[in-house]
Amino acid sequence: MKTIANALKNTGIAEDVENIRSEDITLISVEVLHFLFYFLTGFPLAIMALYGVVVVVFFFKNNPQIDRNKDVENNLRNSFQPLVSVLVATHNEEIIISKKIDNLLSSDYPADKIEIIFIDDSDDSTPRIISNAVEKNPNIRLLRFDKRMGYSPSMLAGCKAAKGEIVILNDAGSFMDPHAISKIVNRFQDPKIGVVAGTGDMLNVNEETGKSENLYARLFNLVKISESNMDSTFRIQGEAAGVRRLLLEDMTEANETFDTAAGLYARQKGYKVVFDPEVRFREYAPKTRSGRIKQKTIRAANLIRVLWRFRAMFFNRKYGKYGSLILPFNFALLTIVPVFILFWFLSLLVFTILDVAFFVYVWGILGIGFLCLLVFSRTLLLTFLQFEYSLLKAIFQVMFARKSYDKIDKVASTRRLTD
Repeated sequence: MKTIANALKNTGIAEDVENIRSEDITLISVEVLHFLFYFLTGFPLAIMALYGVVVVVFFFKNNPQIDRNKDVENNLRNSFQPLVSVLVATHNEEIIISKKIDNLLSSDYPADKIEIIFIDDSDDSTPRIISNAVEKNPNIRLLRFDKRMGYSPSMLAGCKAAKGEIVILNDAGSFMDPHAISKIVNRFQDPKIGVVAGTGDMLNVNEETGKSENLYARLFNLVKISESNMDSTFRIQGEAAGVRRLLLEDMTEANETFDTAAGLYARQKGYKVVFDPEVRFREYAPKTRSGRIKQKTIRAANLIRVLWRFRAMFFNRKYGKYGSLILPFNFALLTIVPVFILFWFLSLLVFTILDVAFFVYVWGILGIGFLCLLVFSRTLLLTFLQFEYSLLKAIFQVMFARKSYDKIDKVASTRRLTD
């Protein structure tokens, strides 16, 4: 046998066989490399594209336009003006609290049908300013706590103290449109609706972060409209939202984010959660990129936690398209997609070293796309990058750092006096 092997070696046949084997292995390795790259590229794109198609389809399906004047007339004609309780959790808001009080008192909803409840755990002059307002306005109440409560516990305490049929969730740093409460209440004439969510307008669109946040809000408004048409929307902004109080009576905890948890509780009980683009509030986006990333990270971490707590609703036929489409896709967009994008970028760096010829073309295509976005839509590019980076930070904090945002953790630059 050795003689035969030596003979083959002398003739060069064995060397040719080894070369063929080496080329086959190299070819297989390159194919595996390309497959991994295509998979890391295609999977997150497929999730985003699929949900994008769903959003577009349902955006144009059963999307009634709301006539503000007609709604107000309906309110007066039907005399549907239940008592509402506006809840505002405050912690060291002395800079803007007077402006906030004036804003709530400017509502066009009948004053004798509104109670305003401030739930305060401040250690500055905020409670004193609120107390002065209480003396002048009998419909303002103050729930005072000496220890730090946090946002969700404060709102739960406010719900227990509330007397209104409808609870209006509001934030100290946002300012509701004078018609907002009336618009929210009007939607509750439909007995199937349990939660009504509104949308915000940025007061500092002249700043880069304000412009970016405004674009982000407009894009997600399209998603909220589509989700409302589909079944119920997942994303609720606690700056201006209404909830039937009876739905919150057995709500004992909401450590992640009270507003979104309230929507999930309502949908669990068979009620719809709808987005009304005519319910508006105004607020400031953080002044700096770091502040905006901090704000986005806090919100994303809370959304991931609350979705995980209600994961039993995923793919549950009992909850219709809300369980089968809306919740799973939102969870995927918050967790799976950003992780895949991170691994895609890391793989691109590694794979370029292993197959320079192929990935030079990939870098070229990416470079052209990046330059086009930079020239024609710089705000969109920055918004996407900041959003994905915030999601990755949120995922890390939820899974590894175990960081909790159960306290009111605000960005200082969102509190300003001038419009």
